[in-house]
Amino acid sequence: MYYFTYDPWIGKLLYLEDFYVVEPFRGLGIGPEILRKLSQIAITSGCSCMNFLVVIWNQTSTEYYIKRGARDLSTQEGWHLFRFNKKELLKMANED
Repeated sequence: MYYFTYDPWIGKLLYLEDFYVVEPFRGLGIGPEILRKLSQIAITSGCSCMNFLVVIWNQTSTEYYIKRGARDLSTQEGWHLFRFNKKELLKMANED
């Protein structure tokens, strides 16, 4: 699953929400083919990059993406991912 979003510093980007190849189908070239197709979609749609998250304990995936040329923004640019859950959103929405 992916969608397009916009960042004021880099412009339009493709955000990859979910990308997972189940165990029996790994090693068959499915992952690289999905990345190739997503890259084509991003380029033809005028995106400047593709962003995605990798869970911190998934070292195999992290190494794979870095080998393919991905930048780990958490270490290279010092970005942190934050979330406000619904409880906090409701609290902030009702502040005076």
